[in-house]
Amino acid sequence: MPRLQQYVRQLRPRNESHVNHVDRIQSLLTEGGSTAGATEMESHIVIAYNGGYENAPDTYDVEKESYEKSKHISEAIAKDIQNKTKASPKSMIHFGKGSGVMVDWWKGNATPKTDLYSTDGINISLKQRGGSQLMSGLHDETKSTFRAATEYMDDNAPKEVEQLVNSLGKVLKNIEVQGNINSIAKAIKTKVVPKQIVAKQGKKMVTINIDRKKYEQEMQNMVDWKSEMKQTGIVFKEFFENNYEFKKWFCYEAATGETKFRPDKYANSNWVVEFDPKTGKNNKINQLSIKNNVPSPYIKEITKKARIRIAPKTGSGSKVRLDLTARTSGSLRIDIKDEFLGGNSYLKENEDTFTNFMEKSFKEFTNSFLLTEEPLTEIRLFNRIKKWFKDISIKLLQKVKQLAVKGIRFILDFFEFQIDRIKTSGLEMFGYK
Repeated sequence: MPRLQQYVRQLRPRNESHVNHVDRIQSLLTEGGSTAGATEMESHIVIAYNGGYENAPDTYDVEKESYEKSKHISEAIAKDIQNKTKASPKSMIHFGKGSGVMVDWWKGNATPKTDLYSTDGINISLKQRGGSQLMSGLHDETKSTFRAATEYMDDNAPKEVEQLVNSLGKVLKNIEVQGNINSIAKAIKTKVVPKQIVAKQGKKMVTINIDRKKYEQEMQNMVDWKSEMKQTGIVFKEFFENNYEFKKWFCYEAATGETKFRPDKYANSNWVVEFDPKTGKNNKINQLSIKNNVPSPYIKEITKKARIRIAPKTGSGSKVRLDLTARTSGSLRIDIKDEFLGGNSYLKENEDTFTNFMEKSFKEFTNSFLLTEEPLTEIRLFNRIKKWFKDISIKLLQKVKQLAVKGIRFILDFFEFQIDRIKTSGLEMFGYK
């Protein structure tokens, strides 16, 4: 990979760019469909379920004009929900942005699994088509989920669980650096320590003077952390592959929050709805639990397709906090291969990522020199590099266009971007709150 850096610098996203590419992509993806953000879209569906804007008991501050623009979409989704779940007409309630009530021993995020629920006990988790992540847990959330899975199994839980959980502290931790995460990632790859970093702080750009000695140590800490994370990830992957029953209960808790929100009958979900915000058609609606401690057959499908990995989780790679530093954290993730995506999941076994895309292209480029007997002059080398840049730019653009059709998360996965929170209006539709 070091040989590649000298050729691909100009292909990497620039930290200083002020063009909101995510918004531009989003506008392409939502063209012809609903333009409501996720929370508002949830409200639209509830309004539609409860009889429409004029008849619903609560319109959740949604403007009538906004609802009317895409009511054919929300009404189609609501109709599918009623047909599949059999929830009573006009019984749906929007959970909103509140927090759920957790069991006293749980440590982690109190965000409810439920987005809307009926008075019949139908608690629904809404997902837009394109989302494929069942869990992205930091240290405390992950430990609590392990405990829940162990409790489901009682004495039948694998003996090595406690040892595995104790090892999480080495990788599911916070790493703080001067400047932003994108800059230190670049410094590690290029082995060049910047004297200054220009980064985003809120809506403004700031210049940060770098303490070289401290930064070099931060770079080494990051490298060591990534290496430890990779090795630990292998151990956890093998554990889940060899312990199907535990994996099933772990996925069950991650999907439903049944143990986590035991005191709150509305915060844990027992149904999942994957909806299409562009048409409102072909929605996938599945039951998660039959009753307490009884997973549905759909959970077994999820378990077979679940891919466990340990990876960094960064709020925004380009931004810094008020103290001009940035933080990234280790997280345990559950990606559902071929799930919530109509059989076309981007997360495949061959790890189709930007890094592998570039490595393959560079390998083909260097191999081409072995297939010719022409003497290699500076002019010929320059022309070949120039042609390679042109060809790879075309291929990369085609790749991004293919992924854009499937959804924003496919593009983020391809470039290996991990997003924790985005406040840009409308992006909640893609799973970000």
